[in-house]
Amino acid sequence: MDQRLWTVLDERLPTEKCTNQSTLRCIQINAFGILNLVQITRIELENIKSYEHAEFEFGRGTIAIMGENGAGKTSIIEAVAWVLFDLLDYKKDDFLRRGSKKKGVARIEFESGLDERRYIVQRDTKTAYFVFDPKLKTRIADKKEEVTRFLWQHLGVEPGTDLESLFRRAIGVPQGTFTAIFLETPTERKKAFDKLLKVEEYRVGAMRLGRTAKFIDSEILDIVQKVARAEGELTNRKKFKKELKKLSGTQKKTESQLKKLEKSVKKQAKSLDLLKGKREVFEKAKAAYLAAEQDSKRAGLVLEQRIKEAESSKEAARLVAKSKDGFDTHKHALGMLKELERERKEREKLQFELTEIEKAILSVEGEKKSIQRQLSELETKRKAAVELKSAAKEQESLEKDKKVLETEISRIKEGKLRVSQLETRIVELQDRYRNNESQIKEVEELASDAKEAEALRTENERITKRIASITATLERDKDFRKQIDDGMCPVFSAKCLNLEPGQTLEGFLTDKFSDLTSEAGRLEAEQKNIAAKAKASRKAQEAYSRLPLLLKRREEIANDGKTLRKEQDKLKSAASELESKQSRLKEIKVRLTALEDPAGRIKILNKEVGRLQTLQEQATKAESNFERLESDRRLKVEQIETYKDLDSNWKEFTEKRDATADDHGLYLKNEALANKEKEAEEVMVAATKVVEEANSALVKTLQEFDIAEKEFDVSKYEAEAEAFRKAELDLERLRSEAEYSAKRTSEVQADLEKLGSIEKRLEQDKIEKERLDRLSEAVGFIRNTLKSAAPRVAKNYVFHVSVEANTLYREITGNVESTLRWTDDYGIELEEEGFSRPFISLSGGEQMAAALAVRLALLRQLTDIRIAFFDEPTTNMDLERRERLAEQISRITENQTFDQLFVISHDDTFESYADHVLMVGE
Repeated sequence: MDQRLWTVLDERLPTEKCTNQSTLRCIQINAFGILNLVQITRIELENIKSYEHAEFEFGRGTIAIMGENGAGKTSIIEAVAWVLFDLLDYKKDDFLRRGSKKKGVARIEFESGLDERRYIVQRDTKTAYFVFDPKLKTRIADKKEEVTRFLWQHLGVEPGTDLESLFRRAIGVPQGTFTAIFLETPTERKKAFDKLLKVEEYRVGAMRLGRTAKFIDSEILDIVQKVARAEGELTNRKKFKKELKKLSGTQKKTESQLKKLEKSVKKQAKSLDLLKGKREVFEKAKAAYLAAEQDSKRAGLVLEQRIKEAESSKEAARLVAKSKDGFDTHKHALGMLKELERERKEREKLQFELTEIEKAILSVEGEKKSIQRQLSELETKRKAAVELKSAAKEQESLEKDKKVLETEISRIKEGKLRVSQLETRIVELQDRYRNNESQIKEVEELASDAKEAEALRTENERITKRIASITATLERDKDFRKQIDDGMCPVFSAKCLNLEPGQTLEGFLTDKFSDLTSEAGRLEAEQKNIAAKAKASRKAQEAYSRLPLLLKRREEIANDGKTLRKEQDKLKSAASELESKQSRLKEIKVRLTALEDPAGRIKILNKEVGRLQTLQEQATKAESNFERLESDRRLKVEQIETYKDLDSNWKEFTEKRDATADDHGLYLKNEALANKEKEAEEVMVAATKVVEEANSALVKTLQEFDIAEKEFDVSKYEAEAEAFRKAELDLERLRSEAEYSAKRTSEVQADLEKLGSIEKRLEQDKIEKERLDRLSEAVGFIRNTLKSAAPRVAKNYVFHVSVEANTLYREITGNVESTLRWTDDYGIELEEEGFSRPFISLSGGEQMAAALAVRLALLRQLTDIRIAFFDEPTTNMDLERRERLAEQISRITENQTFDQLFVISHDDTFESYADHVLMVGE
């Protein structure tokens, strides 16, 4: 591979990041430019999981989110993942508060380091997803695509980054999966981290360039085929030129023959036109004769038909006159029968109404008997209800006692279960109390060491000043010794008066220098001892600062224990009465069974007695109906009596109708034809005149046809017409040949012009092929480069993350002898005393600490986001490791390595180390 390309790639890979920290935020600078951070300031939830409405505000530093299981701690982090990182591990409807008919809404407010402004990102369980600028009071990004681009920019990650994978693998690993990915196979780890590190993008780029290479190759193949076709087509040029010359000669010969034939055809056409005129006269005379002949025959047939119709009308008139009397009698009988039929129907209607009235009378009589029987039964039931009243009062009293006893017994049984639960909680409180007392004792034992901190600091300052003074004196004495000349004082140029007899100035200074050096050594040793004591004293002071919290916790535990014990004693006292209450309840149930529910029976009887008035009203109504129906029956009998002669009249007119039926039928059959007798006579006379006129016209047209037939020679006309037809065919053939020659000449000329264009394109295609060959070579080189780049990029990332993770692991565990390595297959190894242990063989606490170190290192190396979320990070850790983890997490924000660290836990270890504590569910 070209070394220059590798140089560019190496410059783009992540290196140790340059950090410049301030009190507000950390601005990172790397090869991609200046990137900024965000700080979450507020989270608002509406109808989300267990929250109907909640608002949480956050500052900078370590934030402990505490609460019991199920209180809604994890829901806060899920809201951040959903809104800012498009991650939700279940359906939106399941994120909605149970039973809510409104939509769920999550709002995340953050301060961007890009422009030092605050923004609100809002998302709901319907379709809304947007970014709101509170200062401008308007939406600045709407829908998922725009919001994602906005978040890439303000979160400080490269465009195209998979935010879901980034959150899942580094920023906020879901609860219970913190170590899971490191326990997977190398293949599964590679899938997860290649996507996070964007290593796969190089392979995808190479794959996509493969499609580009195939496209270029197909284009080259197309051009090669075009060149081959063009060269094949150019071989036809000589053939086309030869054909064009031949067509020119043929065209001249055809034009000469065409002119001669056109003159001959014109002459023949004039002669044929004269014969056509005579033929038309002949054809018209023949057609007139044939038409007159047909008219004569048709008129004769019409006359015969009119004569027959006139005779039929005369016969019909005779028959009508003969049957007239019988027809009139029949018609009168039909009229009378129609009226009698109407009267018969009226009589039948009255008879039907009389039958219905008689049925109604029988029904009313039955109803009256039924009402009287029911009235008698109701009186019996009323008396029975009065007799049951005393038993009902006893039943009411017993049921009240039963309900009270059942409530008290249920409460006592619940109390028994509550006693067991309280006993468990009391034991838990006792364990917590003993543990708290142990911590108080340890802290109180450190009180004396904590009080020495100020004195040790003062003593350390005094020793430091003294060492500084001695060091300055020694430096001055060194300079002074260089100026000594033969034991003479360099200031007075004389013997020093401070010297003892026999003592030289150099010896005097050497003794003094030795004394100061000894004193400085002694002071430095003393200072180291004081520093060690001061360090221990500071730790004791830190531990002692927790004493008020521990004392307060002792008081709270004690009060909770007293309250629970008091409640337990009360419940035990109530439980002692259970047996007597159950016995009394049994007695009441036996007595109630013996009474057989008199109150219910009274209620049923009273309900029945309540129908008395209704039945009385029904009896009155039934009597009234009976009287009315009797009156109606008498009236109908009188009306039917008026139709007593109907049957004899019906018989009389039926016989008359039947006797005259033949005359009636004969009259109706001939009446219409008889009425047309005069009209038929007139039509017959008119038809006779038409026959005479048709015969006269026939004679005239026959004479004209004979004259025309003599003047027209049919055989001559047919001979000249055939000769003219052949001449026209020859003329059309010559014209077609002339048109074909002209058309083919144009086609050959066009083909020659096309071959000229093909020759020009052939040269252009050859130039394009040379260009595509060069492009194919370049694409192949880039593709091979990208294929080789992926493993080198991954290796570089792994190296830097591994170094950072090792440092963080040592800080978390306090074990500087261990070395953590993130391997090339994205696994974790821990080296101790020259031996390496894989991740799976580590203890639960070691696994959690190692996974935490790698994930924090990934976050620092891959992004400029300085926010992280830890969901139950102390899982599988002992007390000492939990304390150390909590302390290290707080130091991460103190050292401004991260701006905000959110810790979700029900473990109270983090309370004393967090900058902010949020209690959820209280």
